[in-house]
Amino acid sequence: MKKTNELDTLPIMNWSYPRVLVSFLLERSISYADLVFPSIVQIAAQGPVMLNMPYQRTDLARNKAAQELLKTDFTHLLMLDIDHVHPADIVQRLARWAKLDPKKFQIVGGLNFRRSEPHDPCAYILDDNDNAYAVEWDEKSTLVEVDRMGTGSILIAREVFEQVEPPWFFNDYSKVWEDKWPGEDIGFSYKVKAAGFKMWCDTTTTSPHITPALVDANSWRKWVAKNPDVFPRSNMTFTEEARND
Repeated sequence: MKKTNELDTLPIMNWSYPRVLVSFLLERSISYADLVFPSIVQIAAQGPVMLNMPYQRTDLARNKAAQELLKTDFTHLLMLDIDHVHPADIVQRLARWAKLDPKKFQIVGGLNFRRSEPHDPCAYILDDNDNAYAVEWDEKSTLVEVDRMGTGSILIAREVFEQVEPPWFFNDYSKVWEDKWPGEDIGFSYKVKAAGFKMWCDTTTTSPHITPALVDANSWRKWVAKNPDVFPRSNMTFTEEARND
């Protein structure tokens, strides 16, 4: 008889390992509900235990979620940001690494991208001078070890929180006069790497980042220029009075 992979079974809450607590962080308002909620519903429908927490500042939300994990017997915390569209199987995709090697893959995140230009990967390698370079990968890559990583979708083993002194997530304001504002994800990366934990980026798992856009006449003209057959120009003419109305 073929052995069943436990991660292929539902509900997720019945897995023996990893036992994953899922937290959608309400750290900013949901202004893209039509994009965000379908993915949340698809994940929730598979029966994970969901951590319900109130809206709060991002670094606080992440630290509180970690504290809540430590009050339970769950083995992992999966944090998912609400300004991403997450794959329906993201719990399984990130949990497979913990299942493969619990001691090695204690921190695994998806390959996500910055909302603003240049839209670089939120995963970086540091050189000997602490200069950060965006991670590189190819089609054969699955996991890449990184030095800094965004936390838009990240699975963290409880021993990370047990062995590292809180706060685990913190903003760094020491270089504000250089216009550098490392967020709580970089603070977390720094702290866990200093404690000896490795971080891994799953290059096969991406949660597209939702970004606001300003729509004006130029937006319309650019779209029409790319789609001339959809909205052909009319033969309407306007008097000078009408143009001024």
